Amino acid sequence: MTVGTAVTPPHTAVAPSAAGAPLTRFVGREAEIAALLAAARRTRLLSLVGPGGSGKTRLAHVVRDRLAATGGQPTWWVSLAQLDRPALLLSALADAVRAVEVPGQSLLEVIVGQLRERDGLLVLDNCEHLVAECAALAGELLRACPALRILTTSREPLAAAGETTWWLEGLSVPDDLPAPRAADLAGSQAVRLFTDRARLVLPGFAVTDANAADLARLCRRLDGMPLALELAAARLRVLPLPRIVGWLDDAVSLLVTTGRDVPARQATLRATLDWSYDLLPAAERDLFARLSVFRGGFTLAAAAAVAGDDAGVLDTLELLGRLVDKSLVQARTDGEEERYRLLEVVRQYAAEHLGDRAGTTAIRHACFMLELAERAEHGLAGGDLRLWLDGLHRDRNNIRAALSWSRHHNPGLGARLAGALGRYWRLSGQYAEGRQWLAASVAATDGTTGPAARAKALTALGTLEFLQCEYDQAVARLSQAHRLYTRIGDDRGTAAALQSLASIAREQGRYAEARQHHREVLAVGRRRGDPAAEARAIKSMGFTAWLEGDHLAAIESSTDAVRRFRELGDDEGLAGALVDLAAATFRRGDPDGAIPLLRQSLAIADRLGLREATAWAQEQLGLIAAARGERAEAVRLLRHSLGVHHELGDRWRTACVLDALAGQQDDPAGSARLLAAAARLREMIGTPVPPCDLADHEQRSRAVHAALSPAQVERASMEGRALSVEQAVAAVLGGEPAVLGGEPAALAEAAPAAEFVARALGRGLVAVSGRELTPEDWTYAKPRELLFYLLTRPGSRKSEIGLALWPEASGTELRNSFHTCLRFLRRALGDAARVRYAGGTYRVEPVLPLRYDVEDFRTAAAAARGHDGTPAAIGALTEAAARYPGDFLGDVPVGAWAEPHREELRREYEHVLRTLGGLLAKGRRFAEAAEVFARLVAHDPLLEAAHRGLMRCHAALGDRGRALRQYEHLVGLLEEQLGVPPSPETAELHARLFPRR
Repeated sequence: MTVGTAVTPPHTAVAPSAAGAPLTRFVGREAEIAALLAAARRTRLLSLVGPGGSGKTRLAHVVRDRLAATGGQPTWWVSLAQLDRPALLLSALADAVRAVEVPGQSLLEVIVGQLRERDGLLVLDNCEHLVAECAALAGELLRACPALRILTTSREPLAAAGETTWWLEGLSVPDDLPAPRAADLAGSQAVRLFTDRARLVLPGFAVTDANAADLARLCRRLDGMPLALELAAARLRVLPLPRIVGWLDDAVSLLVTTGRDVPARQATLRATLDWSYDLLPAAERDLFARLSVFRGGFTLAAAAAVAGDDAGVLDTLELLGRLVDKSLVQARTDGEEERYRLLEVVRQYAAEHLGDRAGTTAIRHACFMLELAERAEHGLAGGDLRLWLDGLHRDRNNIRAALSWSRHHNPGLGARLAGALGRYWRLSGQYAEGRQWLAASVAATDGTTGPAARAKALTALGTLEFLQCEYDQAVARLSQAHRLYTRIGDDRGTAAALQSLASIAREQGRYAEARQHHREVLAVGRRRGDPAAEARAIKSMGFTAWLEGDHLAAIESSTDAVRRFRELGDDEGLAGALVDLAAATFRRGDPDGAIPLLRQSLAIADRLGLREATAWAQEQLGLIAAARGERAEAVRLLRHSLGVHHELGDRWRTACVLDALAGQQDDPAGSARLLAAAARLREMIGTPVPPCDLADHEQRSRAVHAALSPAQVERASMEGRALSVEQAVAAVLGGEPAVLGGEPAALAEAAPAAEFVARALGRGLVAVSGRELTPEDWTYAKPRELLFYLLTRPGSRKSEIGLALWPEASGTELRNSFHTCLRFLRRALGDAARVRYAGGTYRVEPVLPLRYDVEDFRTAAAAARGHDGTPAAIGALTEAAARYPGDFLGDVPVGAWAEPHREELRREYEHVLRTLGGLLAKGRRFAEAAEVFARLVAHDPLLEAAHRGLMRCHAALGDRGRALRQYEHLVGLLEEQLGVPPSPETAELHARLFPRR
């Protein structure tokens, strides 16, 4: 008997259970389909891998059908979902290819004989429960049938030789916008799929502005998973969309279908997940259940912590890797750290299997978050502030879960956790959320909570209340904390409470009381040998002095604080001290000296993401612009500052900026309204106009009274006092004529500019129309690196890109890696830019206006060189220096290709600073020159020219002791780092400054 002689096999052979034409329309994944078609043509074993319900089978249908339609080649489909024994695998394959048993031959030999000469595609659908058998079968077939290609779908890879794995994730979901409109959802594939399926049960269903928020939330909560979206759409038969969204906390039970023609494993979300769970061994089941405690993602160390005392990191890594392979856990590299997450519906399902382990798992999770928060608290006071802010932000949902659990089950732990997070909430500008958690934690404390933990939480709560101008509440909390600290003899805590109490007194105009508290804090810091506490106290004394109008004292204290913060490496403190020094310098009549200080502060604040510091620096720059008559620039800066102050809830500064903006109005009645609104706000919170601002405030008031009649002033003032804070701020930011009067164009500003921003200097970021792209946008780190490579080296060939980004990859690996990376880069950029291939090269072609900070710095440096070292170059050099907040891609993990560019830019920046410092010194502006040379030393500690510049400046300023210490510091550095003495030029300068007697 022979095989296949009776009839010629058809081009497409279909197993009856699962390979027939789907009855619903395929939606989305256009880019992936194109990439998969190309991959299927060049690789012989391609596996679509993803969690249950991700649409693997449907996508495989599309790939198979399009290959068959375009190539005319045969395809065979084998559905394995119903096979409960490995022994049935060959029989199912034989049925699909229509092979008939032949006496004396094994069934595999018969199948091979059928396929050996055929140039076709074999699809093995749902391999996860037969992974080992499918891997062995694929290997046998590919070795014996040289023209055959195989496409598999599975929840884990086959791990077979030559396998190309294509990981399938959810469909694209809408951005997390506060109030999305229908147009904001247009680009989401998940929304398109839900809408398509919703119309099967509600033909009139449409995306509208009214339902956009619910629809966006549903798609995000379901992570864009096709099966979950289809089951949710089916629920529209009996539930309105808002009710479905409201029940998503129990999505596993909610998402079912009544369709009779749906396979049982896809009829409910629970059945789909049961299919995966039942295949897990006991150890994997245990870890899978425990991982449900995490919200939003976790690290390997966190997973090991909740796994239990007996689980080491390596053991956990092994189990976690298996769960990743089986598509129950998602893995993604975030910078240099691998992070993991469970899709939300998978997490809910895993939580159902925790049982009596829920309590121990929750306390392990909370303890790990406490340890993380306490380490971060110390890290936030040092040079790695940005890293710690980003780390806590990544774990913010875990932190919230730990705070919520501990409030009800372990109040003492909750108070410690909330207290440790006070600095994070302050620096990240999350005043309102921090207050909510701290208030809840303090209220939950009982007799088992230690006084130190309660006092620390009270201090953090009182500080955030002070920052939002809830002064009475803040004083009560801080005073209680002060008493607790005093009782237990905690000097450091006492000083922290006093520091915030002093700040309240300062804002309320009780300057003598503020100074007294600051002196007490300084004394505690000196007694304890705490240089950071000393620096903060001195900085606050400078702040108080310039508000009070004592600008000489302010300059003295602020200069000392700047020096101390630099020595400590405390950039957050430095940013604030620079603002204080600049404010006092400006008010003493030297705006030119203040501007570089404010630009330095802005650069630090921008690099670290310090919103409060940014708002302060912009406010002072705006006041300088106003004083110079630069109205448009003043309005721009003051409005930016106002928006941030108001968003943070700082009503004290909101009132001050409203007052300043009143002086920039064309219409006197609009000025009167803003002055009255600011006055009303000050009355509400109990703060006066600071003495340093009083003269300008009175000048604005006189201008209004000179331009308007008394009746007009009274009417406009009544209108201004009737405004709420929100209305007054909205009027300024939106330029409402009814409130401001006159022509609103000068104050109006559009929504975030439609622009494409790429920053590679200092903290790397990419933003589109004001929104920073997140790790979720990039999918993994390489697409972002590819963008910066193409911006740096436009017109690169694929071979050049491959050598730079994947130096160890083989030709096949490079093609797959490059095209996958390119696909995700294009997806991340969206409509902001295109990656164009032409003439064998690739380049980024912006669609939106591009702002690339490397080009901005180079342009500014070139403009400075055009002045050829003349005194007129100082402004241009200062501008160029301000455009270099840090080294090229210094905080982004990239390959060795970036190093030459980094060094080139470092040399350019060094040249800018050396030239600027030299010109300032030549003009006898030694204090400013010293600041520049100090930056140059920080940039390159072994650059002797920078140390020599500092020595000369200190000596010229009469501080020979500092000049000598600078020389001794350099000698120590050179000996320790290089084992060499100072250069003859440095030694000669030392001899000239300190001649022997």
